[in-house]
Amino acid sequence: MTTSIETSFVDNHALMLRALNIGKTFTLHGQGGVQIEALAGVSLDVGRGECVVLVGPSGAGKSTLLRCLYGNYLASAGTIAIRDEAHEAKHVQITGAEPRDVLYLRRSVVGYVSQFLRVIPRVSTLDLVAEPLVSRGVDENEAHQRAAALLARLNVPERLWPLAPATFSGGEQQRVNIARGLIAEHPVLLLDEPTASLDAENRDIVADLIVEARERGAAIVGIFHDEDTRAKVATQRLELRPPLRHAPALH
Repeated sequence: MTTSIETSFVDNHALMLRALNIGKTFTLHGQGGVQIEALAGVSLDVGRGECVVLVGPSGAGKSTLLRCLYGNYLASAGTIAIRDEAHEAKHVQITGAEPRDVLYLRRSVVGYVSQFLRVIPRVSTLDLVAEPLVSRGVDENEAHQRAAALLARLNVPERLWPLAPATFSGGEQQRVNIARGLIAEHPVLLLDEPTASLDAENRDIVADLIVEARERGAAIVGIFHDEDTRAKVATQRLELRPPLRHAPALH
C-alpha cells in the first residue's frame, strides 16, 4: 500500500529524490560489537535542476549519506525514494529495493562520482568513459565521440585515451572518473568530492559541467571541499553535524 509520504513524493513531479529521517549505525564486530552512529534523522528533498551541497565537519556523515542514497550502504533507519518513471510505482525505495532494481537505477537514473577511480585492468580510458552509454544501447561510435569530447574538455591528453588509466596521475584519474560519471547525463547525480585532486583551472571546468547538468534538469547532491565550487554549483546547502550534537538544517 502506498503511504502518504510516497504519494506526496510521486505526485510532485519536480521531485527526483526524497530522504526522510535517515540514520546509519555501524557495528564494529571486530571490536566487541561497538556501535558508531554516523547519521541520525537526516532528511532532504531534491528536485529537478537543484544542487544540494552537503557541508559540515569531518565525521558528520556526508559521504555516508551519499552512499546510503546510492545504495552502497543500507540505511539503518528512514526511507529513501528515487523517481523512476519506468517503474510501475514511478519510484524505487532504495531502503527496501531488490538488488536488480538498484542496479537498474544506477544504470539509468542515478550517476555517482567518488573521489577515486576504480581502475579496470586493460580497459582503455576512451572505452571506460564510453561504457555507461554503450550499456544503455548507444551506438559505440557515437559513445566514443561523446567520450572523446568530454575528455578533451576535461584536459585529459589525447595520447592517454588508448591507455588504461592505472598509471595516470591522481588528477588525471579523477578527470576520467568525472567524465565517466557525467557522460550518461543521469537524472540524479551524487558527487563525492569530485574536485578534490584538481587544480583551480580544472576545478572550474568541472564546476561548469555540474552547472550545465543542473541547468538541463539533473537533481544533484554533492560534497565539495572548496568554497568557490560550492558557491558556484549550489542551489541549497544541507548542514550536517555529528549525531547527538546538532540536528541538520536545510537552508
